[in-house]
Order: sequence, then C-alpha cells, then structure tokens
Amino acid sequence: MLKKRREHAAAADSTGLDDSDRELLAQNKEERSRMEDEIRELRERNEKRKKEREIEEKRLAAERAAEDQRRKSEEEERKRKKEEEDVKKKGLRAQKMAEFEKWKTPQKANFVISKKLASAGEGGDDQGDEGEGKTKKSKEQLEAEKRAILKQRLKPLDVSGADQAKLTEKAKELHTLLARLEGERCDLEKRFKNMQQEMMSLAERARNANKVGKEGSVKRIDDATDKRMERFAAAPSKVEMFSKYERQKDKRTYDDRKVLYTGPRFGFPAERIKPTKIVKWSEEGLPLYEEAGGAVEAAH
Repeated sequence: MLKKRREHAAAADSTGLDDSDRELLAQNKEERSRMEDEIRELRERNEKRKKEREIEEKRLAAERAAEDQRRKSEEEERKRKKEEEDVKKKGLRAQKMAEFEKWKTPQKANFVISKKLASAGEGGDDQGDEGEGKTKKSKEQLEAEKRAILKQRLKPLDVSGADQAKLTEKAKELHTLLARLEGERCDLEKRFKNMQQEMMSLAERARNANKVGKEGSVKRIDDATDKRMERFAAAPSKVEMFSKYERQKDKRTYDDRKVLYTGPRFGFPAERIKPTKIVKWSEEGLPLYEEAGGAVEAAH
C-alpha cells in the first residue's frame, strides 16, 4: 500500500496532477482555443456580413430611388400626352362643331353675276352700267361670262413629270375633294328641302291664323302645337320607305288564306324511300356496305 502511494506521488508533478488530468486539461485548452477561434471567426464573419448588408441596402435604396424617379417621369409623360390628346380632341371637336354650324346656317353666294348689259368697249364700268344697262344680257353673253368665271376658278391639272406615287397622291386628293363637294351638295339639297317645307308650314299657319270661322272668331293654332313645331323645325323630313300603292291589304278571309298557305300541299307527307344498303363497321373502323333484302333502288 505504501509502495503504491509512493509510485503515485512520483508520477504526480509539482502541481499535484497526474497524466490523465494533464491530458484532460490539454484537451480542454485545445477545445477552448478552438471555440475562441470559431467565435472570433463568427464575429469577423458577422462584421463582414453587416458591412455587406449596409452596402446592399444602399444599393437597393439607390435603385428604388431611380425606379421611383423613372416611374414619376413616365407618369408625368403619360399625363402630358393625355392632356395633349385631350386638347387635340377638343380642338377637333370645336372645329367640327364650327364646320357644322357653318353648314347649318345658310351662307350667301360668294359671287355676283350682274344682270345689266355691260358695254363691250368700256370694260364693264359700274357707272356706265347704271346709266346704260337697262336691257338684259343675251344668252350668249351669259354663257361667255360663265365660261370666263369657270376658267378663272378652275385651275388646270398639271401632271407632267409626275411618277406613280405623286399621281396616286393627286388622285386621292381629288377623290377627297369630290367626296367633300358631294357631301356639301347633299347637305344643301336637304337644307333647301327643309326650308321649302318650313315655308310651306309657315304659309299654312298664316292661312290658318287669318281664317275666320262661322262665328266670326279667328282660328289660331294652340300654344302646344306652336311650341312643338318650333322644337322640331330643324328636324329632317319624314322618309317614306315604301309607297302606299305598293302595299295593299289582303281582303281574303282567314279560311281562304289558311287553305292557301296550309292547304293540300302540306296535308300528306311524302313517301319514305326504303334503304338499299346496310352500313356495318369493321374492326379496323372501315365501313362495309351490304345489300338490304327486299329493297328496290329508286329510279333515276
């Protein structure tokens, strides 16, 4: 027992620790140093990640600011284009309304044809016309004046040296001009008819207003009819889609018409034609035709 204690004491160092304790302390020291290295590495990594995050946040903030600026500029550009389109539409609408009002209101002729006889030597002086022009112009003189006015107004069409594109453009321009003039002509004719109807209506109202009845009272149109006529004075005339002489009432009775339209033609059904062949399908999905027993083919 004493010998074992001496051996154990000899194995122990000055600190009183044996080999297993020193190994355990060495392992603990290595573990502690490894953990300190990991902690230091984690801290460095955390600091690095923090700096990277700050840089990333600054970059994202700059991108968001640029995106907001771009979106704002696009929105302003969109609003500006919309305002320009609205102004353009309003201008076109005002122009069309002005043209409509111009067509609606009757205009005076832009030329004057004098009915007095102009002297051939004086060159059409007004004072000379007033003094001498008591007689009317002849038909030849009127035709000559008409040709002179048309020659002055109508410009000759010069297409010399023009290629196909210019000729096409000129044709389109003339076609547009013809369409516009045709529309103006139709509008003027319609306006003339409306004015004629309005004059006839006014004349009829004047006759009714001046007509005296049997009892000596003046027959007048009531206020409601007068207001209604004033309201629909500019309305177009009634359009008759058919003549009253083209559509006549059918004077036949119901029984006669029933016999006519649902008579013997529909009383007996047509005889069914018996089939001459029977269709069967094979396993491959192809049709097979077989003769039907007792069937008679129809005569061609």
